[in-house]
Amino acid sequence: MPGQNDFLVHLPDRPGMLKTRMAHIGAHLAHNKPLLESGSLILSGPTLTGHPEDPTQELPITGSVLIFRTGTADEVRQMLAADPLAKADVWDMEKATVTPYRCGLWKPY
Repeated sequence: MPGQNDFLVHLPDRPGMLKTRMAHIGAHLAHNKPLLESGSLILSGPTLTGHPEDPTQELPITGSVLIFRTGTADEVRQMLAADPLAKADVWDMEKATVTPYRCGLWKPY
């Protein structure tokens, strides 16, 4: 899409925020659904210290990674600031990285 750029975002969680994260995860997903449907958000998910060996184990979440497709990094930062996880202070926004990138290869599922 002309005028649209891709941005890779990494947002570390503040230490000790897992309970708060989980309390706001429903609102976070509901907030991001329209962004995903409009094409502004390409993907998102938690970052982990490692993959659990047992699927019943709690995920060792350390933050989030998202890919946005929009015009500018400022637009990305505005979308992030409106997210319930940002508003609940789960993410350490001062350590957030918004990196411009261009996808070279892609294989949809």
